[in-house]
Amino acid sequence: MTKINFITSWNTECGIADTTRLLVNELEKYEDIEITICPIKKSGPKNPFYFFKLLKNIEKNQITHIQYHSDLFSPFISNFSLSYFPIVIFFLKFWRKNIIITTVHEIDSNSMIDKLIIKFLNLSDKLIAHNCNLIYSMEEKGVKKDKLFLIPLGTSESKILDKKLCKKKLGVLNKKILTIFGFIGLNKGHDLVIDILPELNKDCILIIAGEPRTKEQIEYKHLLEDKISSAELENRVKFLGFVDENQLSTIANATDVFLYPYRWIVASAALNMALSYQIPTITSNLDYFKGLKRDYDCIELFKSENKQDLLEKIQELLSNSKQQNYLKEKCRFFNKKTSWKSVGDKTRELYLELI
Repeated sequence: MTKINFITSWNTECGIADTTRLLVNELEKYEDIEITICPIKKSGPKNPFYFFKLLKNIEKNQITHIQYHSDLFSPFISNFSLSYFPIVIFFLKFWRKNIIITTVHEIDSNSMIDKLIIKFLNLSDKLIAHNCNLIYSMEEKGVKKDKLFLIPLGTSESKILDKKLCKKKLGVLNKKILTIFGFIGLNKGHDLVIDILPELNKDCILIIAGEPRTKEQIEYKHLLEDKISSAELENRVKFLGFVDENQLSTIANATDVFLYPYRWIVASAALNMALSYQIPTITSNLDYFKGLKRDYDCIELFKSENKQDLLEKIQELLSNSKQQNYLKEKCRFFNKKTSWKSVGDKTRELYLELI
């Protein structure tokens, strides 16, 4: 029996908690794997002794799989933040003598904290990244090539429901629905869509399914609300806040086009969700999205920050049923290649290789 400890956020409104739960659900189907969850508070514990207690409960000479995102290991004190990740990985390696796998969900090479973190990532025995761009970035920053392992973000099997019934349930029958899904933040580019909404047909409604987490994100939401008010778009923009799985199914199936006008991104579980429902999707032409376009051709791209190009791509896709059907077909291919079963198989293979 191979015992695996997961250091991760858990049972909370958090994308990492959600994706880890789906991976664990898949791994638990194997009779030769036993999973123990070592949960981290979503907001980042302010006291380092929280992690000492966490690590003390991990047995020696096992495998520990860390889900890394800076928020989970960073206490926020005023405008200054630091990271406990170096402490965690150092003691896990030399005190608990564990084999360490770290999945890097997001890292910003321009961030002072993440520049430091990259140095400590080399203490991991293996590093999982969800796309080639992140692998190349870490390699350029000094991570050893033989430690890097590519496993894509998993995609769930989603239930396809009647679009008209879902729109009726949301109170937007006979409307064209554009949806931005995920946590609200400046990097997500919601403002770009709000700025062009008056130029789209009046039957186009924007749904923002997500909520802000940090002070900066809350301020950004206030900025969006001011834009909406100034342009008198209150009847054409709906903020739904955090949505649970039941709500998500209705929102996704009601959507005509998903939008991901991101300014920067490493990987996006929110995008996988859209593709799992086979919804035509437009994203900015960041490297991550260009890689998906190249490998699967399941999304449309617009020039990042270019509102006119975004406007034209939305208008074109909404009026082109042939292209919509093509993208839906390519979504099915993407979903098959990135299923959680496939991700679970690859992760298990990595565990067995290390032992």
